[in-house]
Amino acid sequence: MIARKKIFSGMLRILILTMVISMASCTTIEINEKDVFDVKRTIDPEYFENTRFQLDEVHFISGRDIQLEGWFIEHPEAMGTVLYFGGNGFLMETSHWIIRSIVEQRINLLVFNYRGYGSNPGEPTISGLKADAMAAYNYLTKERGTAPEEIIIHGHSMGTMLGSYVADKQPVGGLVLESPLTDVHYYTEQMVPSLLKPFIQFKIDSKLLADSNTERIARISAPLLIVVGGEDRITPPAMAQKLYKKAATYSKTLKILDKGGHNDLAERDDYRSILQGFYNQTVNHQASGKVVKDRHQKLSGEKAQ
Repeated sequence: MIARKKIFSGMLRILILTMVISMASCTTIEINEKDVFDVKRTIDPEYFENTRFQLDEVHFISGRDIQLEGWFIEHPEAMGTVLYFGGNGFLMETSHWIIRSIVEQRINLLVFNYRGYGSNPGEPTISGLKADAMAAYNYLTKERGTAPEEIIIHGHSMGTMLGSYVADKQPVGGLVLESPLTDVHYYTEQMVPSLLKPFIQFKIDSKLLADSNTERIARISAPLLIVVGGEDRITPPAMAQKLYKKAATYSKTLKILDKGGHNDLAERDDYRSILQGFYNQTVNHQASGKVVKDRHQKLSGEKAQ
């Protein structure tokens, strides 16, 4: 039996090596100069001095005693407020293009670091990050008095899980899912070539399995924008397309940006135009809903008289 296992193991290595050599002989992998560098431009509160924006360095409590640091950036002509949830490598201090792409669209922004990130205490866990996300929402609604219908949730990559979590639990004006994840099972399927799937198994933490954007998106009724890069190999467009099909809201948009990657969309003008269009659409949607509600209340009052 041991000999058979060794033979099978050896055959598997030969099979994988043969596939790699075969693929390499048939495929040309292009590596450009820009691919060598992982540049992240920094941004700090001083950037906003002597500008039309007002930046407040804020702190709020997550859970029992985890104090989180964040920035609330106010636009003088804001039509609403974006609550941003970054990916697993997100730090607000290294998110120059992300922050600019949002606040330059006539919108306020709350951005913050998760527990264990930056100078925040604690260790990141799934339940902990969910608590952080809900604490940020509560900070906007309870401490700053922001109306829920004026809040647009924006999640990127891992942050789309947190964004859909909050939008599923609390009322929001709109939801942006950028380079979104579906669920862990689907993600691992995308990682492994079909020929190797019979030989590879994943042991996945049950806490990860419990999270599914696919299930949540079927319950969320807020206006939805899904945007992804056409060349995103981390969260490929197939994930965004699957979420779009599952989404329950009647107001939904899917944008696949040609030649876009996983972390470079915020630098693009077409991406910023898409955000601005969604913000306008969301504000108009909420305004029309308020008019209908006020008209209904007025008619109900007249009937009562």
